[in-house]
Order: sequence, then structure tokens, then C-alpha cells
Amino acid sequence: MALTEIEFDLSVEQFEMMGYPHLQQGQSLDVQLETALLMPQPGGDGWYAVQKEPLASRLVQVGRGMYAFAGQIAQAELSDEDGVQSAALIVDCGGVALRVICGPQDDGTLPYGTWETRYVAGYGRVVGLVEEDFVHGVGRRQGVIIWQVRRLTLAPGDPNFGQWHEAAELLPSPFRYDRVVITARVHRSTI
Repeated sequence: MALTEIEFDLSVEQFEMMGYPHLQQGQSLDVQLETALLMPQPGGDGWYAVQKEPLASRLVQVGRGMYAFAGQIAQAELSDEDGVQSAALIVDCGGVALRVICGPQDDGTLPYGTWETRYVAGYGRVVGLVEEDFVHGVGRRQGVIIWQVRRLTLAPGDPNFGQWHEAAELLPSPFRYDRVVITARVHRSTI
């Protein structure tokens, strides 16, 4: 079954790069869905594993903005800075293109097979990028329609500290500490 809804973090920096727009339910966005940095050691906050054998394409929500994913690597951009390798992969997760940011093993190298046509599985937080900073050369946009905004109040001293608030909009004002999670309906596939 194709994914019809996705939840992603909207970072403080991303909202600032967008110019603090008024985001509201029913509004269309084109976003790059990306994981935070994942490491090849299972059990951490975010990890990945690469293999030659086929994996079924999957993107399964396991927590607020957190996903388990699996699929074939459609594109890969590898880099090597001072002997430390990293990669940005585009993974076909069943109709959703997910950019997976991969960190190295303890020896500074990527796991063998971190390239196109191989398969990858993992777990991590998904972030939505509307304004690209062009750090990574690979990427695919996903068309979505905003459905709901959840905001976790984390400002020190705020009487609502630690509480989630649901709304149909995000007002055009900066937030410094809060965590904002957008729930959106997928309306265009990029793969």
C-alpha cells in the first residue's frame, strides 16, 4: 500500500530560510524528505545497513517524525574529506524518495556496497527541506499538502513547557527552542 501521509520535522533554520511564511492546512509544498545523519551501527538514534540482496520498499512511521525505511538506492553521492567518507543516498521507499545521509564506520569508511543499485534499510528522524542549501548534490522533491502542525513547547520558563499543541497552521513568527512537526498528505510521487 502506498504511503499517503508523512510526518516530518521543520527545523528552526529551515523556517528561517523560508522567510517565516504562514503555513496552513491545505497548503501545497514541495519538500526534500531527508534523514538526519545516520551511522552504520544499529541501536543508536539513527542507523543504516547496506546489502546486495533485494529489500521490499518500505517507509513505516515508528514515532513522531521517526521512520523505519528500506529500499533500493536510486542515486548516491559519495564524499571523502581527510580520509573520512560520507554519502547522500536517494532511496526508493515505495513511491517516496528519501534522502539518507550516511556516516562512516569506526575506520572512517562507508560500509561496502554504499552505491546505486544496492539496498539499504535503517531508522531515523525525517526532516522536510523546502529551501535547499545545496550541501548534497542528489535530491528529489516530494509534493505534499499540509494537514496538521504539531508544536512541542520547549522555551525555558514557558508555562506550557513540554506540552504538544496541535493546530491547522504555523504562524509567521520565529521559534527558537520549540520542535515543529508537520503532518502532510503525499500528493505527487517523484519516483
